[in-house]
Amino acid sequence: MKPSRLFWKLFLAFWLSTSLTFLVGLGILVMGSSRPGDPHLETILATEEQLLRQFGVESGRQLLAVWEHPADQAVGVYDSAGQLLAGAPVTQPAYERSVVSKDGAALSLRSTHPLGKERDKGPSPWTPLIIGTVMSALFSGYMAFYLAWPLAYLRRAMSDVAQGRFETRVKPMMGARRDEVVDLAEDCDRMANQLKLLVEAQQHLLHDISHELRSPLTRMQAAIGLLQQDPARLEMVERIDRESVRMDTLIEALLTLARMQGRPESIEREPIDMVELLSVIVEDARFEAQMKGCQVSLQAGSAFISRVSGELLYRCFENVIRNAVRYTRPGSTVVVVAETNPEAGCLTVRISDQGPGVENDRLQDIFHPFERGLNDSSAGFGLGLAIASRAVEIHGGTIMARNEPAGGLTVEISLPHQA
Repeated sequence: MKPSRLFWKLFLAFWLSTSLTFLVGLGILVMGSSRPGDPHLETILATEEQLLRQFGVESGRQLLAVWEHPADQAVGVYDSAGQLLAGAPVTQPAYERSVVSKDGAALSLRSTHPLGKERDKGPSPWTPLIIGTVMSALFSGYMAFYLAWPLAYLRRAMSDVAQGRFETRVKPMMGARRDEVVDLAEDCDRMANQLKLLVEAQQHLLHDISHELRSPLTRMQAAIGLLQQDPARLEMVERIDRESVRMDTLIEALLTLARMQGRPESIEREPIDMVELLSVIVEDARFEAQMKGCQVSLQAGSAFISRVSGELLYRCFENVIRNAVRYTRPGSTVVVVAETNPEAGCLTVRISDQGPGVENDRLQDIFHPFERGLNDSSAGFGLGLAIASRAVEIHGGTIMARNEPAGGLTVEISLPHQA
């Protein structure tokens, strides 16, 4: 898996913090253990001591004579009486060591600067640990804040969404931050907006359902009332029967739509020749078209066998073709064209009528539930194209509508091949 931006941020932060802690601790130790002046002073003092012990004062004098020491450093050899025997005078020795020369004389080796081991003690060995602990605490606090505050906003936003406040948005609170947490905030905002749309659509759907059911129920109640007043009016029985059939058709369409929106993965699929399925639907539609004086023609290519739900796609094509037959002009022809594309692995079906078409701003709305043509509230329930759209979506396809320049509406359905 490719490392994410948040991973690199955390990795670099931890790495830099550890490296900085190490460098600061090392710097303090080096600064505490460094000696000012000549870095070879300790070597000079040790060598001078050895010369005095093994060869005497003269050898020590020669070494100090050739040593070019800085102005602020001096090394001198004194006898027991305090007389300078070799080197430079040292008035305030920071280092002094007793030495017995080769000839047995008691000498004193003095220096204006101390040796490393005789200087004041440097920083405590616990200093790097303390520094590391403090820096780690600061860094941990920063990282905890960096990660915790957006998660707190997300938690609060999810609580608001759970309470029905779908207008809550998280991303504006993130500022200029750019990482996976911001991506998560965008997904949460998108989810909240989608939930808002779904709830509004559900409320609209429930309103439309109650309206559609109320109309036939009102007519049935009126017919029953008239029948009770005059039992001889048998036409009221026919009215009740017609309205009950209408309600049964509506309920069946609603159940089909609900089943497709509920658990589409539970829908059974089987290999079906889509072109053959279209030919059966067109053949049935021709009988309905003849009553209107119209025709339905099919222009199909080679077979297109795909693993689909035959029931859902049958309803899909039937609803679109019957809708075209309903709105086409008397004496005209509804043309159904089925084209297979082996290279792209898809089937494209175009159903064209010669009717009045649809307003351009409603070409997408006609696929919503209970959307019907203007001034056409008596024709159907407005669920046919909604069922067709959902069936195509379940099969991974697309459906769209467009007005033809010469008049009429074309609905184009594209379905991918599914093995």
